[in-house]
Amino acid sequence: MTAAEGLRRIARSRTRRLRDSGLPILQCALAAGLAFLVARNVVGHALPFFAPIACVLVLGVGVTNRLRRSVELAVGVSVGVAVGDLIVAAIGPGWWQISVVVGLALLAALLFDVGALLLNQAAVSAVLIATLQPPGTTAAFSRWIDTLIGAAIGLLTAATLPSHPLTRARRGLAALLDELEAVLTGIADAFEAGDAEAATAVLERARATQGRVDALADAVDAGFEITTIAPQRRRHRGELARLRAAVRPVDLALRNARVLARRGYAALRDGERPDADLVPVLRRFAEAVGVLRRELTTGESTDGARVALLDTAAEVPARGGGYSAEVVLAQVRSMLVDLLRATGMDRDEAVRAADRSRPDDG
Repeated sequence: MTAAEGLRRIARSRTRRLRDSGLPILQCALAAGLAFLVARNVVGHALPFFAPIACVLVLGVGVTNRLRRSVELAVGVSVGVAVGDLIVAAIGPGWWQISVVVGLALLAALLFDVGALLLNQAAVSAVLIATLQPPGTTAAFSRWIDTLIGAAIGLLTAATLPSHPLTRARRGLAALLDELEAVLTGIADAFEAGDAEAATAVLERARATQGRVDALADAVDAGFEITTIAPQRRRHRGELARLRAAVRPVDLALRNARVLARRGYAALRDGERPDADLVPVLRRFAEAVGVLRRELTTGESTDGARVALLDTAAEVPARGGGYSAEVVLAQVRSMLVDLLRATGMDRDEAVRAADRSRPDDG
């Protein structure tokens, strides 16, 4: 990869990150200001710093687990405030009292089904009570109210200004299938040119896809959460379910593509002569992946992709033309099974379809 290509890739990555995070940033900024305004001007708290803090923690820049974060905030602050107020009232403030308060708050928080946020909030709230507020005042209760206000406004903002639940999921799936198509085309080009270095570049590209798989799974989960928070988005749950069903098969296909790229490189390095029909099959397979990408990411029926994949399976040669080429052929069949399952076909039927290789003329 040249320096210019590296810079272009970095620029595309940063642009994609800004595009995906633009709406969450806007949500977070508006909601934080609104939470402070409500807690101070409506509820009447003089310095309600916990309201915007809670709002930011619920929304953040990410779009997942907002409901869970809201519950953990409320529980964590409640535990911390209660423990801090009771202990400081009994033994007074001081350095060793803070140690006792933090330890007891964390132990109390562990009684719940905790995440890291709940534990942290319990400890932080206890410390603030022990250091900033004298025992017996109403400030502890006010802080808990501020937290509820911030969490509620955060969820309300997510519900009234929701991102589209399908956008990130479709974009992520399209990117993965683009990569898969590029790997198949790249190995076909490398075989055709007898270029082992080109195959190495394809292998490196295939190895860099796992992070995108994880991001896709998160995007689908975020889409479902949006449909839970925002009632006007619930009609998209069926399409999200179809995308979720495709994530695992596409992940498996990409894993097999890495093996295919590695053995493709080995075949060229070792001077094997792959079957003459392997290159056109790889190209046809890449075209079928393109059809699948279009249909899955536009909400169309995947019948066209299924037909293209079945036609590809019928053209797979019986032999590869060498040890590594045989492995490439086996990975092609495995990937066909994976992607046929992404079209909705059950596994047994997909396996039978992928085994319909063209008879060996020899």
